[in-house]
Amino acid sequence: MRTMRGIFFSRVRICALILLAVGWGLLNPSAQAKAAKILDLNDSVAANRILTKFAQIVQGSDMGTFLSSRGPFTLFAPTNSAFSKLPPGTLEALLRPENKEVLQRILLLHVVNGKRLTAKDLLPLKTVLSCEGHPLPVHASKSGTQYVMKAKILHADIRCENGLIHEIDTVLLPPDVKFPLPEVAPAPAPAPEATTNAAPDTNAPPSPPTAPADTNAAPVPAPETPAASTNSPPQ
Repeated sequence: MRTMRGIFFSRVRICALILLAVGWGLLNPSAQAKAAKILDLNDSVAANRILTKFAQIVQGSDMGTFLSSRGPFTLFAPTNSAFSKLPPGTLEALLRPENKEVLQRILLLHVVNGKRLTAKDLLPLKTVLSCEGHPLPVHASKSGTQYVMKAKILHADIRCENGLIHEIDTVLLPPDVKFPLPEVAPAPAPAPEATTNAAPDTNAPPSPPTAPADTNAAPVPAPETPAASTNSPPQ
């Protein structure tokens, strides 16, 4: 009996120590600080392996700071496979410096400002207003699949520090953006400036030499003045 009783109390002590350790870990601020930090929208996109092409859109449009701001935002992020639906070379064309404004409009079309719209929040809505300015129609099918414009929501409610991400299967495009994008003619090269001190032309034929003056030549006599005639008649 004593042996069984000792074993019982030993187990009770062990359980109590375990509970005390767990409680201390939950209450200790340093333990809470070691918990995984929730990323903002920009960092979440950059860290997601199936959003690498959308991350190029964020970087190429210089909108990373915007997606890291306070928000809150709702971001519809197209997956890598969504970009395969675009015409070949579209992503490369969008990333050109001359198409940066179009790239920014496309990114802003995927963002809703001021709200953390969960999948449940989207159900009763007909449209949501994008940061680009165009409204985005939202609806759900009879089977419960949710859509924004023609894009299917694949993975909803990815929590971020400053909003939510919904992964979608199609890239959203403003109505007036058509592909392929028009080619932008390069700017003409500036005309060279005129120089005042032109370099001598080394290919010009040499001038003929000037003959030196003959210092030994005899002087040319001055013309003689005729003398007055003594035989002239008297006047």
